[in-house]
Amino acid sequence: MSENIEYAEVRALIDRVVNYSDALAAVMIVAASGLAIALADPDIRSSITQGAYIGIVIGNFLMGFGVSLLLKLLRRWELDLVEGLPTNQKIRKYSRAFYLARHVVVWFCIFQNTSVLLMSGFAFG
Repeated sequence: MSENIEYAEVRALIDRVVNYSDALAAVMIVAASGLAIALADPDIRSSITQGAYIGIVIGNFLMGFGVSLLLKLLRRWELDLVEGLPTNQKIRKYSRAFYLARHVVVWFCIFQNTSVLLMSGFAFG
């Protein structure tokens, strides 16, 4: 009985770690969308200096690296928790695919943000 309770607690913690990873990817999507919407406003675009665009682009990439590091840390925790549990090869395969997909989402958003920033700063500035 105690073994079932311990398994349920570990499973709940694994689910929480996975949810945090999903939330990080979702935050990146919201941030990319928000930036694109903000830069669609000519007043906001014109208030940003050329030098600030470069700083924002660099900060954007630093944020991407930070989020990737957090995703990697959360993945390590997930794998550490799963280590003693019975899981089949298919579950491990999909878990790895979801992990990689989160990174794809994060870096797609980073490159989208950078593109929007550079186009709005240089093309319309």
